[in-house]
Amino acid sequence: MHLKLTIEYDGTDFVGSQLQSAGMGRTVQGELEKALERLAGETLRIAMAGRTDSGVHARGQVASVTSPAKARLDTPRAVQKALNGILPADVAVTHAESAPEGFHARYSASKRCYRYLLWNAEAPMPLLSRYSLHIKRRLDTGAMQAGARMIEGTHDLAAFAGQGMGVPVGPGADTEERPSTVRTVYAARLTRLDPKAGFWSVQAPEAPGGESKEEGTLLALDLVANAFLPQMIRTIVGTLLEVGYGRLLAEDVSRIIESRDRKQAGPTARPQGLCLLWVSYES
Repeated sequence: MHLKLTIEYDGTDFVGSQLQSAGMGRTVQGELEKALERLAGETLRIAMAGRTDSGVHARGQVASVTSPAKARLDTPRAVQKALNGILPADVAVTHAESAPEGFHARYSASKRCYRYLLWNAEAPMPLLSRYSLHIKRRLDTGAMQAGARMIEGTHDLAAFAGQGMGVPVGPGADTEERPSTVRTVYAARLTRLDPKAGFWSVQAPEAPGGESKEEGTLLALDLVANAFLPQMIRTIVGTLLEVGYGRLLAEDVSRIIESRDRKQAGPTARPQGLCLLWVSYES
């Protein structure tokens, strides 16, 4: 039985989504595979749509796995219920369905959407601290929005890539062995959210018309792309924050992209504000 599983997790206490060497810490893949092994009685390997770093969350991560049909575990719904009875509280299977044999969570995906939350206020918001980055300084959100729009389109985004992928090679160096850093970004938008319209409101209020220095501003950077480079989103956030602080101009984002040099971009933002929202498999 080939399955497509939709996974939600709080990444705070994970060292990442992908399996790592023994002793390195908990991973989402490791917890899922341990639970599957208990159900199937054998080791099963899953594939995941996206690799998330330590501390990064997911609401719509996708995994694919082939599981042997067993009594009372012969439907996707039965497997989902059984997994959720075993998995720890910070990870859950929110949906399970049958998938065609050729389906692969990573390679069959066409688009991925991530959101990065920024809480811009003098005072922190403790109930949001695991899921957002607290920025005390006032930000020029208009400039940040303009900078974000320059990322849309098909570009070589090496300047935002970590793990050495954004290090330019010298003249005459062989680049054929290096993985491509070209990505298509379908949407890059910074929007203002109402911080009160959440889990903790009896009746979610309408978003106020203007910003309040006292109450603060909740910002969401949404990025939709065919695929992402290592640390790409967090580096984009760090770069846009430099724009928001006035250290860079919005148009500098285009210059940074053209440079293909990681040193030209801003610092890598902390992971807790980042969440994988959904993965699309439409052509």
